[in-house]
Amino acid sequence: MGRRKGGSTAGMGLLLVLGAIYAVLSAAYRFVVENLAAVVAVCTVSGLVLLLGYLSSKAKKRDEIAPGRLGVQPTPPPLIGPRTGGPERIAPAYRRGRAPAPARWVPAGESVTVQGITIAAGRFYLGETLSWEGQEINGYVVNPKLSAQTSRPDAAGDSMPYWPSYADVTPAARRAFLDWMSTGRRDDSYGIGHVFVFFYGLEHRLFVDRDVASAPDCIAEVERLLARRVDSESFQGYGRRFVDMARCAAGMPLAVPQPSAERSHSLEINIPVRLHLGRRLAQSSTILSEDALLWVLALPDVYLRTAAVRCFDEFVALWHLRFRSAFPEGLDVSTTGNIDLRYEAASGAFRVAVDGPHQAYPDVAKATTSPEPLRRLVQECTDELDGFSRLLGRQPEARNSVQASLLLPPDLLSEVRFDALRAFGGRLSEVMGGQSRASTKMGIVLRAADFDLPENGKVSSGLADQLGQVLDRLDIAIEPDRRFGGAVPQRDDQIFLFKAPGGGPVDPERQAYRAMKAQVEVAVLAAAADGDSSNDEMSRVIAGIRDGKDLSAIERARLIAFAVTIFNNPPKLSRVMKRLAERSNAEREAIADAAVAVVGGDQNVRPDEVRFLEKLHKALGLPKERVYSELHKAVPRADEPVSLSVERREAGVPIPRERPVAAPISIDAPSPLVALAPVAAPEVVAAAPVAGIQIDAARLARTQRETDAVAELLANIFEEDTTPVPVETPVASAANEASFEGLDGPHTELVELLERKGSIARAEFDQRARAMKLLADGAIERINDWSFDRFEEPLLEDGDEIVMVPHLRERLAELRETTA
Repeated sequence: MGRRKGGSTAGMGLLLVLGAIYAVLSAAYRFVVENLAAVVAVCTVSGLVLLLGYLSSKAKKRDEIAPGRLGVQPTPPPLIGPRTGGPERIAPAYRRGRAPAPARWVPAGESVTVQGITIAAGRFYLGETLSWEGQEINGYVVNPKLSAQTSRPDAAGDSMPYWPSYADVTPAARRAFLDWMSTGRRDDSYGIGHVFVFFYGLEHRLFVDRDVASAPDCIAEVERLLARRVDSESFQGYGRRFVDMARCAAGMPLAVPQPSAERSHSLEINIPVRLHLGRRLAQSSTILSEDALLWVLALPDVYLRTAAVRCFDEFVALWHLRFRSAFPEGLDVSTTGNIDLRYEAASGAFRVAVDGPHQAYPDVAKATTSPEPLRRLVQECTDELDGFSRLLGRQPEARNSVQASLLLPPDLLSEVRFDALRAFGGRLSEVMGGQSRASTKMGIVLRAADFDLPENGKVSSGLADQLGQVLDRLDIAIEPDRRFGGAVPQRDDQIFLFKAPGGGPVDPERQAYRAMKAQVEVAVLAAAADGDSSNDEMSRVIAGIRDGKDLSAIERARLIAFAVTIFNNPPKLSRVMKRLAERSNAEREAIADAAVAVVGGDQNVRPDEVRFLEKLHKALGLPKERVYSELHKAVPRADEPVSLSVERREAGVPIPRERPVAAPISIDAPSPLVALAPVAAPEVVAAAPVAGIQIDAARLARTQRETDAVAELLANIFEEDTTPVPVETPVASAANEASFEGLDGPHTELVELLERKGSIARAEFDQRARAMKLLADGAIERINDWSFDRFEEPLLEDGDEIVMVPHLRERLAELRETTA
């Protein structure tokens, strides 16, 4: 019974508990159902908080190890200066009651076994700890008691912290380090963190233990690793600094530094430069261009621009030229003290002074002499190379081209090896037949220079100027030369070359030169009037040049070359006639008198020459009868009457006896290289009497006075490429003047007119040009030359209508947009 009663009581208690649980669950269910939205919100917020806490803890743990999970090896920071705040010191954590065993240095060649791995290459500390200034260091000590057992060694060093320490890394990282050491440190697949743990030990050996005897071996090992581990800029910086400091500590010589466009990231002048300059300053306080360049390139605040980096060889050569010009006696440098070096370990474990022979040398880092003049010189040299650098940026293959030589300072060409210019000089010597002067074709010289002609074959004024500048570098003059008032010779035109210092520059506006040039041009037109320019006429022209007063040797040489070229290719008569229409009455009479004087200089006046004078007078608006009256005055008296165009004789005019000349000239030779009369080199050209020519002194003086009076006018008339005087015009806007750089206001206005209309009648174009005081033909030629320089083809087509090439109208619009 008692058992039954007890059992009944236990069953009742169980029922009460179950009832209570049911009541609680029921109440909880009703609460959840009634407050479902609130419960869901609370659960969501709580879940997010827990998730964020978990992610934060994972990120913090990942930051404590090296970022090797992405393939980046743990490395110390780049060597850019002392670290602030002090690095984390490597301190041991040993059990109390037992002092750690001191570590020993394992030399190269000694084999030891650590954790079952044999290392035969040595060069590390083996034991438990090292000490320095009361501190215990175990970061780069291989402790054989620390576990290195693992099935998966951490070869990449992913688990190693930023400053790796052998004592603190995981067993997997220790195992990988020991494996790498056992390979003789020749497996480059291991992470850079393992390299730094080994490197820290070498630092301690040389700069704390001061084992100078081991310096050569340690330096060789670091240099070997530097050559293999180029993947780490950090190790490259620390390693090179270690080598330099170790050499200083051991008294070993450092390699003489060489100028380089590469920049280090140090905040101080690098050690090799300081030692090199220190040795030089110990001998003399004056440095020359080579050492000055090393100094300025080592300054932390000097950075080379693109032009100096891209053209570094040319920059160095130009630096020496400009430095010697600015400091012919060298640059005097004074300092406030000698070199003192301190080595800060990459591990952060110590910082010590480095003793050595360097302490006896002045330190350029402590110079009181300002390097500012050297900085300015760097900028000036760089500016001079900008054009050359831009060409190489667009066309790297043009580095040794003839065109590239134009973009270098002339005095630099003699300092640098420029094969293209030298080769052109050799080919040009062949064209000239090894002589000091020659006549040839423009196309032959352009091909010898490797100049590219446009597809249409037209030689632009820019291309002609480039050729002239290259010839200047070779001390060769060319005629005609646009830079000195000549025309632009085309590919098949005859040109004349002769040797002259600097290309034989002259002042084309000098009165005596202009006067003689006008005489030559008038003589050529007159000689060409009968269609037969004779050697006799050519000889008389050259004799007149030699007899010319107030002419320099180079001026005579240029005028003779000019005469040779235009005798074979006279100016176009129609173009000359059109240019005469705009002259005043006095100017037109002076032109006519000068032409009559040239034609009347021979007793045998031919009908074609008279017709030339008639056309000339008609173009000038002068009466036709004036030709005959003036001609009678100019022609020398002879026993026989002179035949004029109005008289026709069947028997003809008696031919006077031929007069010998000093040196006959052949100008009709068919070959590209025409044999010419001996023309003295510019430095020896002199007036020489011509045998057999009778000169009427009075008549010569009169002709000279008439020619001088119109010399300036004639020079403008008969020059092929005369540039019109800029005229202000309100129509051409400032924006268009900027877009059409190279054209003045009137020419720009003509381009705008044709751009709007597309084409206009020739008569209207002539009228517009005349209103702006321009010659129509000259304006077309000027505009087309400008177009050749930019688009490599003419802009205007001449005919009954002046037409602008349709596709170039779009190019003009693009040009305007780019300069807007």
